[in-house]
Amino acid sequence: MKRTVERVLAWIGIGLQLLGVIVLAIFLPLFGNGSMKDAMIQSMMESDSTITYENGEAVINMLSGLVTAGLVLSIILLIIAIIGAVLIGKKAKAAGILLIIVGVISFAGNWINAILWLVSGIMLLVRKPRDPIYTRNAEDDANPYIKDGSQVNEHNNSYVLSEDQKENEQQEIKDKYTDSDDDNKYKY
Repeated sequence: MKRTVERVLAWIGIGLQLLGVIVLAIFLPLFGNGSMKDAMIQSMMESDSTITYENGEAVINMLSGLVTAGLVLSIILLIIAIIGAVLIGKKAKAAGILLIIVGVISFAGNWINAILWLVSGIMLLVRKPRDPIYTRNAEDDANPYIKDGSQVNEHNNSYVLSEDQKENEQQEIKDKYTDSDDDNKYKY
């Protein structure tokens, strides 16, 4: 069964998550930079006079810790989502469960990825392959709707005749279109 829609949704979510990981990885060193850290604290102190340098530093450290935790969680979710996307063709149920778990966890951080992964995971669990109309495992591949035992070609629904049926049909055609010469002499 083709799982194109599920793959596209999962990989779009992975791309967006990768973009988020890159952005978090860029911002993380900014919090550790001394001059940038001092500039942020000065900006906070100017906007609110009740904030001291120590309070500003605590806020920056807390923000740095949150960005670090977000980066680690984002990388873990990205790895699990990639595993789920790779498994889509091989093990659809396992991939669906992984994508649903990743979607639920990432809902707090990036809800666009979460929605994409949840939809993809639900589709992987819900969509089932269609059963063929005529199965090869059926008794003699016989179509149950044909009572004379004839076979039907699965690709174009044409009858597959046995050798006896072919000979009988050819003889009927010959008999029908081969008339005596007396009948044919006035037709032209």
